[in-house]
Amino acid sequence: MKCTLDADFSSLNAPQAEEWIKNFYKTAEAAFAGMDDRPRLLGNLLVIERFVNTVRQGLADNSQNISDGLIYSLDLLWDYLYGKISPLDFQDFANDFYACLLAHNVGMWEDDAPRDFYIKYIGKTEHCAYEWMAIEWTSVLLISLVGIAGGRVDFEDFEDCLQIDFYPAANMADILEEICVGLINPPLLSHKGSDLAKAHREVRKTLLFQQGISCIQRDLKTALTAKPEQFAALREEYQKYTILPDGYTAKMLEY
Repeated sequence: MKCTLDADFSSLNAPQAEEWIKNFYKTAEAAFAGMDDRPRLLGNLLVIERFVNTVRQGLADNSQNISDGLIYSLDLLWDYLYGKISPLDFQDFANDFYACLLAHNVGMWEDDAPRDFYIKYIGKTEHCAYEWMAIEWTSVLLISLVGIAGGRVDFEDFEDCLQIDFYPAANMADILEEICVGLINPPLLSHKGSDLAKAHREVRKTLLFQQGISCIQRDLKTALTAKPEQFAALREEYQKYTILPDGYTAKMLEY
């Protein structure tokens, strides 16, 4: 089976669905082959906006807000997409934001980690795992753009970055699977690999998961054909979109 963004995921049998999910990163790369970074960035941003809206809605149900840093990082990425700023304009923020992500992930601070920056942009309160995922995606995009532009990069993984990839969008497909396992709660005899794989196969058959995959496909296909003069309207339009239907967002944050 040839995996494409046009595939009707709901019509795939179990082995085909598993193959499509496994190859989604390569599928996205193939669809955008030969394109520059702006449509590639747009595809990731549309998926991220949808996810962040879902997290924001779930947090609002519990009288919480997403961090200023996540909001600002999205603003920077969109401003770059609009042509208002260059990566060199946000290289300091990108490096500090990524350093904060690493500090959170390893649970400790290096001497040069920007504590004041962390307090200003992320805050002193705890943030849910899903918000940290979104922070990871935006921080990786920001530091990648800086590396591509030849700016200052404090992290060797991004020094030789040549192109925006589809890690955020592809990761969203994997995360959606885990979210739906929690929401749908398919029979799970144990946490062995074989039982987890069976639960994932059951989830892929559900309308909830299939609708989420359809959203991601639609976002990337939109980015393939969007013109620069449409970018601002797309961001405004996407403020109303989520990756899950109403009623699931608050429950998602429980898993």
